[in-house]
Amino acid sequence: MAKDAEALGPIADGEHGAVLGPLSDTTALMLDYGNFKLPPKRRLFPQCEVISTYADGCVSETKQRSVKTVLFGIRPCDAQAIAHLDKVFLGDDAIDPYYKSRRDATLVISLACRRPASTECFCSSTGAGPASKAGADAMAWNLGTSLLFESITVKGEAFLKKHAALLREATPEELQASKKQESATLKELPTKSLADVPKLLKNQNDPAIWEEVSSTCLSCGACTYLCPTCHCFDFYDEKQGDGARKLRLHDACMFESFALEASGHNPRARASQRMRQRVMHKFSYAPENYNELFCVGCGRCIIHCPSSIDIRETVSKVIL
Repeated sequence: MAKDAEALGPIADGEHGAVLGPLSDTTALMLDYGNFKLPPKRRLFPQCEVISTYADGCVSETKQRSVKTVLFGIRPCDAQAIAHLDKVFLGDDAIDPYYKSRRDATLVISLACRRPASTECFCSSTGAGPASKAGADAMAWNLGTSLLFESITVKGEAFLKKHAALLREATPEELQASKKQESATLKELPTKSLADVPKLLKNQNDPAIWEEVSSTCLSCGACTYLCPTCHCFDFYDEKQGDGARKLRLHDACMFESFALEASGHNPRARASQRMRQRVMHKFSYAPENYNELFCVGCGRCIIHCPSSIDIRETVSKVIL
């Protein structure tokens, strides 16, 4: 793969465990990993990118780079998150050219989970699962001594045909093994569904409840920056000598400045108001706009929250 594309996959990192890093013919893949701390969405929607530059009285738009890329072995929850971002950035109303150029050049091969990454995994509650195929071009199963591949899209089928010399037809036993693996992993995941949450949240406007669930929130934005589906961004102009450049950066609805208006008025000055915005966006507004919960149950926001806020508990308290 690395001979004709930028190939990225799970590799060992002493500080973070597995990271999505560059692959080569000497790279040791980590196929039995939990998940990355940072979501793969950052390859398609960078945390910071230069949109345009200003010099000598002229504004120049940054040329969009379409580097052929393979995201190999990402978890199904992250692939599903990419499918959600596709609805936002490649929708009928508007297409984001920066996202599109990267997305068109990217092949996504997801790796089914053999076991939940941690007790914070709850993809089964959001309508997905350990072998969900949404957002992936091909799916792989780690059967221990071999990898079983299934093409999902035309791009995935072309990929498998291109590397046919490395593949053979799967046996009935291997196909059955992949199904048993998925079934066994599902049994370790939560059974509670969040399908009814959008309807239950619709009229939840009690300020006291939101004050309670946000009482320990630091408004640090860690949950947003680690979320594979969060997609809010802002623009900043940065001076460079006699010129300048315009940057697009990830933004976070938990930041106090997120909704601050030029007049100085802030409609979400309180952490409780920002917490409501975050929960409502993922579990009410997104289902309304895209027919999808914009939470894939990866658990990153729970694992890495410095205040140990669990979004599952937050939702449960709010809808009771």
